[in-house]
Amino acid sequence: MEKKATWELFLMAIGFLFIVSSQQMANPMIMIIGGLMIVLVSVILLKKSAKKERRRNGKW
Repeated sequence: MEKKATWELFLMAIGFLFIVSSQQMANPMIMIIGGLMIVLVSVILLKKSAKKERRRNGKW
């Protein structure tokens, strides 16, 4: 079975969970910024792994 971006999607889901649950906190802006940073890191990792995969397959 081939794994395709499982950790990146997991990190993205955690970031979105932080953003959604931030409304229940006393200071939601900290949670929103933290969630956005986690999502940003996961998108960067996703793009990096896709680039590596394209190079490996010779499609770039």
